[in-house]
Formats: sequence, C-alpha cells, structure tokens
Amino acid sequence: MAERTVKSRYEQVVTELPRILPLCYLVMVCIGMLFNYFKFKHFGINIFQYASVFDFLISPFEDPTIIWFMILSPIIPIIAFITDRIWIKRFPVSYKKSSFGMSEKSWYKPVMRITYLALVIIYIFLFSFFYGIYTYRAVKMQDDITVRYNDNEDISGKPIGKVGNTLFLLTGSVVQIIPTDSYVKSITIPLKE
Repeated sequence: MAERTVKSRYEQVVTELPRILPLCYLVMVCIGMLFNYFKFKHFGINIFQYASVFDFLISPFEDPTIIWFMILSPIIPIIAFITDRIWIKRFPVSYKKSSFGMSEKSWYKPVMRITYLALVIIYIFLFSFFYGIYTYRAVKMQDDITVRYNDNEDISGKPIGKVGNTLFLLTGSVVQIIPTDSYVKSITIPLKE
C-alpha cells in the first residue's frame, strides 16, 4: 500500500513537471528583469529602452548574486510554512492564542496563503532594491576602463554594465551610453545623486 502511494506521488510529480518548469523559468526572468531595473535605475538609466527581450531571457544567469538569490530565496517561505504547520500540530493551544482565535475561522487558511505570497513578493522587491544600491556603490569603487572608438578617440570610465549592444560607463558625474554597433559615438546622461 505504501509502495503504491510513493509510486503515485512520483507519477504525479513527473506529470506536473512540464507545467511547472516553464512557470519557474518565467518567474526567474521576471526576477532578473527586476534586479536589472534596480541596478540601472540608480544611475538614471531606464534599462527597458536599451534591452531586448533576449537580454532578459538570460538576465537570471548573468550575475552570481541573482542566481544565489533565486536558489536560496525559496528557503525562507518554506521554513516559515513548515514552522507554521509544526506549530499548529504540536502546540495548537498556543497557536490559537497567538492568532487571537482566528486560526479556527474558515477564511484563515486562504488569508495565510495570500500573506505568504505577499511576503515573498515584498521580499523580492526589497532584495532587488538593495541589490541596486549595492551595485551602485560597487561600480563607484571599480577601476576605470578605456574604450577606444574606430577613430582612435578614447573614453574612460567605470563600467556599469552591458546590455545587448550597449555599454554603460560612469565618467565622473555623467553616464556614457555607448552603442557598440552603430555610428553614434556616445549618449551622455547626467548622474542624479
């Protein structure tokens, strides 16, 4: 009997996997877009003007920080959920007191699921915002690089990043946007402190 249950659960997971994997990848792409948005936002750059869809498809894999975030971030809600379940089963009286008796209401479980989902979303936004601050400070600490144009003109600055065929450099208090595949030399944006 137990063997049949394990087998049926295994079959259920295998049949659901093709539906779950694309959804997981879509969530990863959205998180990568959010991280890239906040990374460039601190420099006054709207990354959506320069990036293509293909840049966002690989954005979750560009930075090891984002990869670690995606690997480790599900652990927090899973631990909270497991702790909640254990607390309900082992200490129902104290759980009822801590929830002010609302845990026995019919609407309590759906509200808790929505609360967990909201906490995960808030967590992702906060972490991506602080990632943007971290990268902003890290860029200012980097060494300058030099870019040489076809006409042997040089431009030096701190590399912010590269999206598609566009390179972003911080030169003093301005951001230089350098398209690498066109006749335009550079576009300058004043940095907003």
